[in-house]
Amino acid sequence: MTEEQFRRQVRQIAAMRGWTLAYHTHNSQRSDAGWPDEVFGHPHAGRVLFVELKTDKGRIRPAQREWLQHLAICGLEAALWRPRDMRLIVDTLAPNGPRAELPEDLRPKRTLP
Repeated sequence: MTEEQFRRQVRQIAAMRGWTLAYHTHNSQRSDAGWPDEVFGHPHAGRVLFVELKTDKGRIRPAQREWLQHLAICGLEAALWRPRDMRLIVDTLAPNGPRAELPEDLRPKRTLP
């Protein structure tokens, strides 16, 4: 599965689960490096989710890691999702689903004071 196919699948699941706001940078060459691929909003659940999507073998770049960690430190929901995470994705996109978290190896080592 390509990253684009995966992105479309995640967007479809999000829409079916009531995420009415979705943003995707269509031309990342004109954007700041590392900004997450998708931003989802669910007004009824009061949630905003920042997601970096990668194929199962895709590598995360340092700027992407930095943005995800920064968002998480600021208390926002941030996630790195891969096709192998589909069960977690479906659960997280439920309006009352679990809060998105970064994988253990990406979790920030520090928190805000």
